[in-house]
Amino acid sequence: MQSFRIHCLKNKDFSFFLSFIARFFQNLAGFAIMNASQYKSIVNVSAGCFDYISGSSDGIWNVRRGETILEHPFFRFQLQLIAMVSIAHFFHLFLKRFDFPRITSDVLAGILLGPTFMETIFPRASELLFPPVPNQVMASLLKIGYVLFTFLAAVRMDISLVKRSGTRIILLGILVFALPYTMSQTLEVKFDRNITNAQVSARMNNVNLYFNAFAGTEFVDISALLVQLKITNSRLGHFALATTLVNDLARFLYNNLVVSIFNRLRYTPSVKVGVQSFVYLSIFLASTVIVAHRLILWFIRATPQGKPIKDLYTNFLIAAVLISSSVGDSVGLDYLLGPLTLGLVIPAGSPLATSLTAKLDTIVSGLLIPLLYTYCASKFNLWIFISHFNDALIFQIAFIGYAIKLIATAALIIFIKIDYRDAVTLALILNFKGPREMGTFYSYTSIETKDLDSTSGVFLIFLLSSFAPPLIKKLYDPSKHYIGYKKKCVQYASYDAPLDILVCAHKQEEAMAATKLLEFSNPTKESPLSIYGLCLEELLGSDTPYMINHKLGQRRSLSQASRSQPIIDIFNYFMVGNRKGTQVHVFTAVSPIKMMHEDICWLAFDKGCSLIILPFHKKWHNKGRLVSNNNDIRNLNINVLERAPCSVGILIDRSSGRGLSSIFSSSTVCRVCVLFIGGADDREAMAYALKMARSPRVQLKVVCCASPEDSNRDKWEDMLDSESLRSLRNEMSMNGHIYYAEQTVTTGSDTASVVRSIQESYDLIIVGRRHETKPEAMSGLSEWAEIPELGVIGDQLASADIHSEVAILVVQQQILKASHSSILN
Repeated sequence: MQSFRIHCLKNKDFSFFLSFIARFFQNLAGFAIMNASQYKSIVNVSAGCFDYISGSSDGIWNVRRGETILEHPFFRFQLQLIAMVSIAHFFHLFLKRFDFPRITSDVLAGILLGPTFMETIFPRASELLFPPVPNQVMASLLKIGYVLFTFLAAVRMDISLVKRSGTRIILLGILVFALPYTMSQTLEVKFDRNITNAQVSARMNNVNLYFNAFAGTEFVDISALLVQLKITNSRLGHFALATTLVNDLARFLYNNLVVSIFNRLRYTPSVKVGVQSFVYLSIFLASTVIVAHRLILWFIRATPQGKPIKDLYTNFLIAAVLISSSVGDSVGLDYLLGPLTLGLVIPAGSPLATSLTAKLDTIVSGLLIPLLYTYCASKFNLWIFISHFNDALIFQIAFIGYAIKLIATAALIIFIKIDYRDAVTLALILNFKGPREMGTFYSYTSIETKDLDSTSGVFLIFLLSSFAPPLIKKLYDPSKHYIGYKKKCVQYASYDAPLDILVCAHKQEEAMAATKLLEFSNPTKESPLSIYGLCLEELLGSDTPYMINHKLGQRRSLSQASRSQPIIDIFNYFMVGNRKGTQVHVFTAVSPIKMMHEDICWLAFDKGCSLIILPFHKKWHNKGRLVSNNNDIRNLNINVLERAPCSVGILIDRSSGRGLSSIFSSSTVCRVCVLFIGGADDREAMAYALKMARSPRVQLKVVCCASPEDSNRDKWEDMLDSESLRSLRNEMSMNGHIYYAEQTVTTGSDTASVVRSIQESYDLIIVGRRHETKPEAMSGLSEWAEIPELGVIGDQLASADIHSEVAILVVQQQILKASHSSILN
């Protein structure tokens, strides 16, 4: 037998992993053939009695007459994988445009490759590609994938979310958990008299399994759905995740501490067996929770701050997952109990959880679980199901259970005072079906035999999981919660009332630049500021986003606290230096980068902010050289601009290398310029600049680009612009630090010349983003814009041709009502 070595799998070495599997099965096949030939010689049986087929082929050009290359198991296995994956991806390429989940495409691929289509139309090809004998290699691979998937799901669960849940969420989670068990206890099914007792017992077990599965709620399914719909950070998303966590925790305790022992006593009525089961379970859980938890914490503490977890630690845990599954199964426990418990004791969001997710997520969620869907669906025969629908008892009962649970969940949600539309949406979310149910059916039913009762459950998952996401997206739009019907902007804010500003920062230097701007925004007792500092962190190694209010004394684990602490310190320093005119509240939002805008918009909406300040996605070196260009942050800014419930400013900071002491330097004078062309955004920029100009440390100059009269212009907008300029003149009469200059522009080139003339002479330039009311002043400039979210003027000021340390604030005034269409149009 050829020898082979096992290498550590890294996320980037996916191709190596496939080649390793190939060598493994090749050696395994060779080992089996060698043993078979030895056995043949021992019993002295003629070689002519057996026809041995090599596990790997000699190549397509060396196939002997009367044979086919598909007779070789390894080549057939490869072809099965290629067919399943490629057809599923082909379906998903089209169906994802209609918000159908990935499971829809995978199940359709399985139905196409199964008896419904391929076996009926191409029976010979189907027999060669999917022989009628059980595929033990595929079965083992899928079960390992399901074990690792369960482990990853547990790693991503943040149990601490249960502690932060309110009474309504805990009550709903317990009721959602108790409802399926109450329904299953009252379920009574009558079978035909000609069915034997053994058949009745088997079918009744399947009935209970399917009924509980379709009447239950699973965190794994819900989190995957929310990520797909991009509503994880929405109000409804947080509610759904917290509810399912309470539900899962209650079910975990009930199933493993009550049901497992009760079933042992039920089928083997012996006190000794019950005590033995309890002892096994106690030892198993204690060893996992106590020993494994301490070892995991040691792994985390042994890793230096900012360094990745060693491969040795992650590989050890992956091996421990597979061993715990095998040990649990051998002592009569559920083979998923070990991986589930081991995953739960790993702190969610810790470096270890992040490393495990990065290593396993691609191979598990990207290959093994989709293969599970496709393989299970390949056993389903749609024509037999249609012709024998009256005999599909389990399908009917499972669907009835799902319908009752859906209606009951909606009623419970309405009972806890959530409006009807959101109640229906939340009920659909909490009853979504997906990978958990598919894995359960594959593990505990006779899908391999293509039994109608077993395979019909796969089809029901396909139906329910396909219609739910598009329907949820139609019913629920999280951005509607932020649509402004009340003016929340700087222009209409009262002078003596606190101005509420939400400041967002991903890094320490972004918080420093924002606090520098706030320092010159005249924070006094007569004109106070109420600042909400938001530290933005990407969620890694967990499926549960969360927000921390540091004012309430909420703390984080030692493994997580170091990420946002420098930003928190910046906001605290600013508060200490401006106690009389500023209130500072600091939050940390940990969520996926693609859904982080929901946290920003919700906090601004909840706190009644008039302005959101966002960092620009590009960063420059102190010599003017571009060193960072983050498209994820750019998309985040675009999403906030589209959905924000108030005005938004994007702060472009070209300076760097400032120490903390320079932020609060009392001798610094800030030279500010506002380029006023006209429109709501320019009026908002002017209003903020005038607030700054009330500080004795600010010198303001307003450059107005006047254009000739045009009969096609909006008269109302012209009147509002004139009123804004009148307010400026009133301020100038009382403040000697404000200056005004007017430039006549007729084309876009004139406007560009004005922009070039001011870009080197000031510390801060404030401009509006949109100028639809003065198209003649913008003519010819939009075609050259590279960053549309900054507008034409902001795009020019953010150009790489500027080498000074001038900061730019691009302002968009609050979008009122339902005009939240794409800002790039």
